[in-house]
Amino acid sequence: MYRKILIATDGSDPSMKASRYGVKLAKSLASRVTVLYVINETAISKAMASLVGRGFSEEDLRRTLKNSAEGIVAEVSKMGEAAGVCVDPLIREGDPALRILEEAGIEGVDLILMGSHGEGGISSRLIGSVAQKVLNWSETPVMVVR
Repeated sequence: MYRKILIATDGSDPSMKASRYGVKLAKSLASRVTVLYVINETAISKAMASLVGRGFSEEDLRRTLKNSAEGIVAEVSKMGEAAGVCVDPLIREGDPALRILEEAGIEGVDLILMGSHGEGGISSRLIGSVAQKVLNWSETPVMVVR
């Protein structure tokens, strides 16, 4: 049914819970997994505004974020390895929802799997704004794990 699953993660507790679920699902279906971490360009801009004059450069921030992303996708890859699931790590920059949808198309996945959370105000009280956008815009089936 699902031969290739895209697990979108940001390293938060809900997304790591979804990652564990995704790896278990992939094992049960003998599926391949692509784990995607998107470095949020908007977050970089906001962080740079607060770090101006404190001795931090944009390059330092990008390096720190990339190192963090590499650690997170490596953690999901280890989950896959322990379960006997092939996991391909992928790190991109941009708007998370748009990059998730773009990479789903490029990778030819059958399912996008991601975590849900209740943070972010009234419009995203039940589901995170990135998950909401992916649900609304995706032509690929989406599974949101709570």
